[in-house]
Amino acid sequence: MVQSIDKERAMGIIKHEKSIVDFFTGAGTGLVVSCLFSPDSSVRTTVIIVGIIMIGIGWYKKSKSDKKVFQYIKEHD
Repeated sequence: MVQSIDKERAMGIIKHEKSIVDFFTGAGTGLVVSCLFSPDSSVRTTVIIVGIIMIGIGWYKKSKSDKKVFQYIKEHD
């Protein structure tokens, strides 16, 4: 019983982290792609930089999340 509760809790944490990763990478990609069709300006450059930073944060959080998932799998096998 306790193991099933722990498993459900771990799966909830994994799903939450995945949604955060998807938000950062998706929003960053959307910002960068939308700026490809806008005229050159300082705002465009700033938005591209913010988009690239968001993509980087998403990739970083994904790598940390993957490590946690692999560690969880290793512990429960």
